[in-house]
Amino acid sequence: MPSAVLKTKLGQRVLDVGGAAAGDRTGAFVPISDIEPMRATFGAFSGNFVPAANATDVLQLIGSATKLIRLKAIYISGTATAAANIIVNIIQRSALNTGGTPVAITPGQHDANDDAAAATLQYFTANPTGLGAGKTIRGGRLNLAPAANGAIDRLLFDWSWHNDKSPLLLTAAQSICVNLGGAAVPAGGSLDISCEWTEEALEAVL
Repeated sequence: MPSAVLKTKLGQRVLDVGGAAAGDRTGAFVPISDIEPMRATFGAFSGNFVPAANATDVLQLIGSATKLIRLKAIYISGTATAAANIIVNIIQRSALNTGGTPVAITPGQHDANDDAAAATLQYFTANPTGLGAGKTIRGGRLNLAPAANGAIDRLLFDWSWHNDKSPLLLTAAQSICVNLGGAAVPAGGSLDISCEWTEEALEAVL
């Protein structure tokens, strides 16, 4: 019977079935399936921020000229003075927003050995004056509880759990935005948003 020794080959975990000496004439390496990807992964959180009145885009993840950005997850919760609910849209834009008051959010690396993030994450305290062209790719309704109760509802947007493709940002002119559709924000409304994405060299898509 061939031996089976766990090794690393070209950065991938493989089983060395032993080669000819162990009875395997091909000397093949068998890849090992691992649900944890090797791509550089980043996460960021912005809590308790107040959207602009009649909010449009409240958060945007902007792509990079040097890295392929894969959006993996967005989690949203929030509170208001009295119980209320809002519609949330996830919009993939092929042109960047203009104007408004964007505030940078500093992401953290899941692995300190990875490069610094190439993508840019921002939230808006004043609406963009111009919204980039785009299409809604996901959406849902979020219940906002009274602030004294804390957030009791969370809206989850996860990708690549069912062999679906994550939303991709291929250039620095593309973005993915959390959008409230221009509806009035409930009195005392504030949001908490967590975002996760991965980055890799653009050559990976060729």
